Amino acid sequence: MSLATRGALVMFAGLCGAMDGASAQESEDRRRRAAATPARSGATHEPPAVLLAPINVEGSLPDHIDETPGAAARLSAEQIDALRPYTLHDALDFIPGLRHIDDDALGRRSSIGVRGAPSRRSRKTLLLEDGVPINASAYLDPSAHYTPPVERLQSIDVLKGAGHVLHGPLNNHGIVNFINQRPTLTPQTTVEAAGGNLGSFKRHLMHSRTDGALGTVFSYTGMNADGVFDTEDTQFDDFYARADWALSSRQTLSASATYLRERSHYDESNLTPIEFDLAPRRKRDRFGQQYNTMAVDYQKYALTHDFQISERLSMSTSLFATDIDRPRFTVDPDEIELDALPDFVYDDPARQFVRGQSGVMISRSRQYNTYGVDSRMQLSDLWAFGTRHDLQWGIRFERHFLDNAESFGDVGEVLSVNNRGHYFGENEFEEAMLEKYQASAVSGFFQDTLRFGRLSITPGVRVEHYTQSKDLKFEADTLINERQADDHTLVLPSIAALYDLDERTQLYGNVARGYTPAFARTAEEFPLKPETGINSQVGFRTAPARSLRIDGAVFYNVIRDTVVQEPYTIDGENLVVNAEDSIAYGIDLGLRLGLSPADTHSGLAPFAELAYNYTRAEFTAGELDGNRVPEVPLNAGSLTLGIAHRAGWEISATASHFGSFFTDLANTRNRTLADEDGVPLQAGDNIEIREPAVLGEVASHTIFSARASYSFGSKPRTTLWLQGRNLSDKLYVTDHVNGLRPGAERSVMAGATLRF
Repeated sequence: MSLATRGALVMFAGLCGAMDGASAQESEDRRRRAAATPARSGATHEPPAVLLAPINVEGSLPDHIDETPGAAARLSAEQIDALRPYTLHDALDFIPGLRHIDDDALGRRSSIGVRGAPSRRSRKTLLLEDGVPINASAYLDPSAHYTPPVERLQSIDVLKGAGHVLHGPLNNHGIVNFINQRPTLTPQTTVEAAGGNLGSFKRHLMHSRTDGALGTVFSYTGMNADGVFDTEDTQFDDFYARADWALSSRQTLSASATYLRERSHYDESNLTPIEFDLAPRRKRDRFGQQYNTMAVDYQKYALTHDFQISERLSMSTSLFATDIDRPRFTVDPDEIELDALPDFVYDDPARQFVRGQSGVMISRSRQYNTYGVDSRMQLSDLWAFGTRHDLQWGIRFERHFLDNAESFGDVGEVLSVNNRGHYFGENEFEEAMLEKYQASAVSGFFQDTLRFGRLSITPGVRVEHYTQSKDLKFEADTLINERQADDHTLVLPSIAALYDLDERTQLYGNVARGYTPAFARTAEEFPLKPETGINSQVGFRTAPARSLRIDGAVFYNVIRDTVVQEPYTIDGENLVVNAEDSIAYGIDLGLRLGLSPADTHSGLAPFAELAYNYTRAEFTAGELDGNRVPEVPLNAGSLTLGIAHRAGWEISATASHFGSFFTDLANTRNRTLADEDGVPLQAGDNIEIREPAVLGEVASHTIFSARASYSFGSKPRTTLWLQGRNLSDKLYVTDHVNGLRPGAERSVMAGATLRF
């Protein structure tokens, strides 16, 4: 922090202190005087101060979720430990309003949706990790290629249709913030190892401690598992470290670093309907897909400074940077004869890939770099105009860079992360390409929470300005250097209300404008329009008994220029379009019933959890009027029943349901092969088989999972556990994008966890 900035803060703190008693001693003296002064008729007195916790740029929810003026949920580390999800995606089943589409067995291709947001690649959901955006590039290509492993999370915090002022962009539907483990006062170590069928092997080590003024956390998590096809497998290794340094009683400096390395035999070339019906998990020897691979190298660095300037005034600032290297390598067979399926008859026999002899592989590499600074301030318990105010304001700046490249190998050459092919040279099959994208974004916000007894009202506004540019550097053997640019300014007002009906029940409502930036990396003409929306909801939270908690919300969103990804590609690029305007309305319902041994007068503690969402998202104009928005099911949710015993054992089972959804704008019902324009193929046509376009409704499915554990001892505290997913081994389709992809088959894993 510069001397000029520090001086300005000190001056501002002094002003606040002079205006409303900034120092702790002055506030205490003022409270004592107020308490000692008898009330007089017609006199007004400032009530005792109620100070908020200092603002923290890493968080998205208050410590007490009941203080949130909107729909919110928190899945704690204790709940995650008890429910033992196989993947991060599976953990989201327990949060009403969230859903996911599994594009791989471990959920590494993040596809998280909230309410009316399509799930694919989490492109319309703001994903944060300790407040830092982890969508690859929110202002260029918001696909998510990284999410943290659940083993090192302290909680998963979710805002649904709320938080539009403090967080953006991608704030039309929902915000998910993954909170990492914080340093513990005493040394704590967790060691976990597990294995099971489908080649699954999990390992986890985490240590946290505080020594004097320095608190530290280190975590390693690794996982190996087979995929959903016979050619697929995944391995990732995740490293995380954090240090919190208490500079003084008022200041803390935190630094964190993350590195994830993934190496997978995985591709996005899925099956045609006739192939799926015959062999739903076979890709081997279709066109050399056993050579197709994908890699992710993800790095994130953050430096956060928290400053309690005075009793009332606090400031939190974060500097962050992310780096994603995501290459994908695939055989390109070009076209085959439709009528010959399931056999492959190549339009050009030379395209058949035989290692060292024929055919060609291509590399699709994307390099994302983001840099940003986010600074926020809070002035709490300001008494003015006859009421109490809590003010929050902040500013953020980000720079984003994306290199989108395509290169090719020699005839019969296998490409990999260490050999990405050539940009130039002789190749009769493929053409190389390089696009460079950049974005700059600056945003600011201000909100004021006015408190009137049990009622609080929070008006606020967020302003975002961003620029995008696209530079086509070269294509084939031609240097082009063609540049396009665009910019947008959006004003996002919001108003929210929270009413404490009693100590156990809160009512809330809010109306806010949100938006999704125009996607820059798309086969559609650059630039697209940003998607904007008016999001409204009313809801309640109640705990009528110590053992029971119920959350419910009704929402209604009006969306303009709805951004939708079509289920087919053009020259290997996703086709993302501004479709018609749309609406999304529905309900969220969450219920938790947990009895204690005292309630049952035994050692048993039964519990039940329900997470349910109904969303109808449909277009409201043009030729699409009345059609449902792709990738948004009507119903999704889970029901969990379980029982624990004070002796240390616990068992539970979950039924998870995901409703049917359409994959295309026209809402085609039957499975239909189409060309790059979405036109159904006819007999005698050829089909581009690398990423086949399959239209049609994806059927609903319900799968069952269960887990059991037994914990004993104190140091170390040992837990033996068993977990199973898709226990009935149900065969179902998760999506039609780039062909039919089955869901994961039955998996069973057993492990041991030691804590000391």
